[in-house]
Amino acid sequence: MKKHWSLLIMVSVVFLAGCMADKSVEENAIVQIVGYDVGEEERIRGTVSIPQYGKSEDKQAASELYLTVDADSTKDVEVEIQKQSSKPISIGKLAVTLYSKELAEKGLDDNVDVLSRDPRLSRNMFLGVVDGSAKDLIESGYTQDETTSKHLQGLIENNTLHNFPSTSLHDFLYAYYAQGMDPFLPLLKKRESFVELSGLAFFKKGLLVAEVPDSKIFTFKMLKENFIKGMQDLPFEGGTLMLENIGSNVDYSLTGPLDDPKFTIKVKLKAEVNEMAGVDRKATPKLAKEMEEKFVEYFNKEADELISLFKEKKVDPLGLGNFTKTRKGNFDLTQWQDNYSELDVDVQFDVKIIEYGIFS
Repeated sequence: MKKHWSLLIMVSVVFLAGCMADKSVEENAIVQIVGYDVGEEERIRGTVSIPQYGKSEDKQAASELYLTVDADSTKDVEVEIQKQSSKPISIGKLAVTLYSKELAEKGLDDNVDVLSRDPRLSRNMFLGVVDGSAKDLIESGYTQDETTSKHLQGLIENNTLHNFPSTSLHDFLYAYYAQGMDPFLPLLKKRESFVELSGLAFFKKGLLVAEVPDSKIFTFKMLKENFIKGMQDLPFEGGTLMLENIGSNVDYSLTGPLDDPKFTIKVKLKAEVNEMAGVDRKATPKLAKEMEEKFVEYFNKEADELISLFKEKKVDPLGLGNFTKTRKGNFDLTQWQDNYSELDVDVQFDVKIIEYGIFS
């Protein structure tokens, strides 16, 4: 008899749970993108975009509602935004968080602490730094068939499959909290009718200390990680070549004592030249060899300039300190940071042109 009662109670609970009220997307203000700027009197200015869904079956967003508030902290922004919304604010689907460069240059440590502690936020969310106003970028609107958050999420995600390294919240937090490694984020810039990824912003903890233009990101990504795809235009004999990455591999090695280490970074790049403009020569093995030598010279120079910048700004986006920590006992972070600007780093590129595409 007890078994029958237990079964009846379990069935009742299941049916009752199925009857519980479930709020639809129309009944919530779903924030998918938020941007932060420096507000008045050194406060934080937060701007969100909330899709406004129609009543048709496809539930496509036809427009967006923009709300902007000034608050004492990023956490208070959500509270102040709620005061302007007739529906409960939901940030569980937040896909993109943006910070103005002005704010990032003041430091994002408090913001990062909030991001790392909030269980509602996905670690796959993208972060970015806006060269200009985050509010203006969010409110501009770019396409008729997708929201601003979807557009920017797709922009960042698509470029990480090519020249840009991954810059999700997970990647940022990992580098932020790791010893001997510093984070970086994509730089976004609003043009007249579109947004472009204009470079990378490098941080010392939460403080923006350096940036590089998009022309140098292909080289940085080869130094940072193995990858395929990606394209880079290169000068050659008064013209321009378009190099496509078929596959690149990077290998770090460390020699010498801990107080005087020497790094060797070897990058092997297999590439295809699929466009040649302004170079009046036929594709031959001799030309390929000349190209390879020029490419090695070019990338070695670019890499040396990047590493010199990192040492000058005392920022370690390549994670050389973290690499050392995993291979040397008694690693002292303070000593490492003191000696970082004098670190001996030898970069060696090996470029092989595997295929020729169509020359123009």
